[in-house]
Amino acid sequence: MAMSTSKQNVRPKKRSGLQTQNIKILYLFLVPAMVLTFIFAYLPMFSNYIAFLDYDFNKGWFGFGSEFVGFDNFAKFLTDHKFYTLIGRTLLYSVTMMIATFPAPLIFALLLNELRGERFKRIVQTTSYIPHFVSWVTVAGLFYMFLTVDATGIINNLRQLIDPAAERISFMQDAKNFLPVLVISEVWKETGWGTILYLAALTSIDPQQYEAAQVDGASRWQRLMYITLPGLIPTMCILLIFSLSGLLATNFDQVFNLQNKMIRLDTDTIGVYTYYQGLVSGQYSYSAAVGLFQGVISFILIMATNYTTKRLSNVGII
Repeated sequence: MAMSTSKQNVRPKKRSGLQTQNIKILYLFLVPAMVLTFIFAYLPMFSNYIAFLDYDFNKGWFGFGSEFVGFDNFAKFLTDHKFYTLIGRTLLYSVTMMIATFPAPLIFALLLNELRGERFKRIVQTTSYIPHFVSWVTVAGLFYMFLTVDATGIINNLRQLIDPAAERISFMQDAKNFLPVLVISEVWKETGWGTILYLAALTSIDPQQYEAAQVDGASRWQRLMYITLPGLIPTMCILLIFSLSGLLATNFDQVFNLQNKMIRLDTDTIGVYTYYQGLVSGQYSYSAAVGLFQGVISFILIMATNYTTKRLSNVGII
């Protein structure tokens, strides 16, 4: 009876005025991020309306007095002879890059986690994610320099070092080499940055589980399979959701900067096609329709992937 009475009398402690004030100050730090997100992420959504217009900037306020044409721009894209080519190529690039790049941060994080020297571990980790801060313009310049037929072409120099009779190859002028270049550049640039999330997730795994497993005679491989990987499943699911949602949204900066006039028509993706139709050719309504189509498909993919992962592993973003 005394036990039940004492439990009923337990009440949550009220926050002091100073604690409440500190929390309000922390919320104030969110304001700039929320304002920027609204301006650059949500406000531009209203401009998608021009996808349903025969847009002319000189008609009405900012062109919103243009003639309403409904889904004509979408029908134009769906009946374009390039439609299936662009969809197929974009999916090919995205799926190939996802297969190659999705496990890379996980494997690298597991390898880093096995390092015992903390100083060496920090040096390797810091060095690995520095490329993330290098712009794709610079990365493209480096790849062109390494793969050129000129004297600075390191790859051709190595080939001729092994076989002096080998001819110098202009790798970047052949569309067949474009996908391997995309994969290699993406792995080199983003693997280190992607390991940050996995390393953070690894720190949340209780070390006592490893100690208990080691006492029970579990090998390092068994500890990896039955403790480490299950502990990383929530993080893997979240990253998988974002990866699958971008199947029709390849990295525009990467593709655009690695392209050149020799291979552009054979390597265009939906994102690059939208850029040339809108900003270069001036077909704003048509390019807006293509972009909106791409966005809707991406939204459907992210919701479907989120639903599937929640059903299978009870992990999702919504």
